Amino acid sequence: MKPKDSKDSEEQLQLFFKQDPFYLKKYVKEHPNNKMAWYLLGRDYEAQGKKGKALYCYAQAGEVYEAYENQKVALPPEEIEPIHRWGTERQKDRRKRLARLMAVGLLAFAGVLFAPELGRILEKTEESARTPVIVLPEGVTSSELQETKVYYLAGEKTQQNVGAALQEMLLRERISSYAILARGVPLAGTAWISWLKKPETLLSVEAKANAAQQQINYHDAAACSCQPSDPQKADGIVAAWMTKQEQDLVLRSAVAAHIRRTGQAPTQASQLTEAYPNNVLPGLTIYMKETFDRDKEALAAELGAWLKQAGAQPAVVDGNPVQPGTGQGSLTKPLTEPMRIIVDKQAHRLSVVSGNIVVRNYPVGLGADRTPEGSFVISEKVRNPNGKSNGEFGSRGMTLSDTNYAIHGTNRPSSIGKDESLGCIRMAKEDVEELFDLVPLGTSVTIGKGALSKEESRSPAPYGVPPQSVDTNPGKKYNWLN
Repeated sequence: MKPKDSKDSEEQLQLFFKQDPFYLKKYVKEHPNNKMAWYLLGRDYEAQGKKGKALYCYAQAGEVYEAYENQKVALPPEEIEPIHRWGTERQKDRRKRLARLMAVGLLAFAGVLFAPELGRILEKTEESARTPVIVLPEGVTSSELQETKVYYLAGEKTQQNVGAALQEMLLRERISSYAILARGVPLAGTAWISWLKKPETLLSVEAKANAAQQQINYHDAAACSCQPSDPQKADGIVAAWMTKQEQDLVLRSAVAAHIRRTGQAPTQASQLTEAYPNNVLPGLTIYMKETFDRDKEALAAELGAWLKQAGAQPAVVDGNPVQPGTGQGSLTKPLTEPMRIIVDKQAHRLSVVSGNIVVRNYPVGLGADRTPEGSFVISEKVRNPNGKSNGEFGSRGMTLSDTNYAIHGTNRPSSIGKDESLGCIRMAKEDVEELFDLVPLGTSVTIGKGALSKEESRSPAPYGVPPQSVDTNPGKKYNWLN
């Protein structure tokens, strides 16, 4: 297979898992020759009852439509005129975009005076494109998704363990919408559960007005010794829930970090995106803002209590980070604990974890004995340290406990996975930029040996938010031990 074909196939696969209408419209405008994108956009228009636009998309999809629908697409005469108007509007949109690009080009040509702000605009546009979007499965409302509970099975997938977990779900947990039991897939050679590996959907429970009539569907034959039902709906709910849950995790971690730093819970969402040096997060999604406004009091009470309990638990035992237990037959609620970072000097890996879940697992460059071991916190977050995005510290930097050690990017990507730094933790550009958006100021960092898997865990659609905080610091010269 040619490299170009391979790239197109990867893009098409990503589209299958990100069928958001706005994203697809934007994508086909940028990739008008991608027939799979046209087909998926047509499916969305058809679901909305916009038959003319759907047929136009199917015509652009050509043989992809014919392969999936087993029929040729034909345009009725009454549909041609509205489609023509739509196509004309698209051409006008393209001319407007060209005019905007020319304007940006003139600004760039204006010179150094406009360069910093222009770079900020372009960076914001790029990060807006990868803001996570929650795609609801067919037949599921946003309120139902909000009430959905997903549990991971702790322990082996045996009928005994699954039965015990189901009993706990039915007796102890209030199920008002959907409840799904899944089995998280571990990272190679460890007890850590990988967040990014698609979990095995074992069963689902659909709430009924009469609790005795709750509908239980098994989706895994080994979990019930039965003929499993189609997991498509449950899988769709889990996929949407995972996007929502990841944003919930970032928000919860930011609120916890704010309480830890200031002793008080934030009362406004804007307190989490203040300017440097109080830039807890670079930005919040619309969903995160709505969740904060709705649940801020409950979040403050829950996370305040969690911090008091967690304060008595050591992050390091005998010089090594605490590893998760395996558990047996009980339920685990994924991503309920605020995030923390673990760095494994043996594996050359940096993990973002929540409880026993590895949210991300990145390769890093270290400095062998020059990289200190112990517990730290992210005491400072800065974008483009020393005014550069391609300098020795890359485009992002996070200071550890007000020392000269930091997690930062690098202009020497070949050093990732090696011990060539003077003590800092080096990351690839795309990794450090995702980490910067993901973890808040005040996140705990534990550096030790032997805690993590060497298996990398990166998202095919990296987490990102449009910058809402001014998190540059041009007045400071950084001299981290690179």
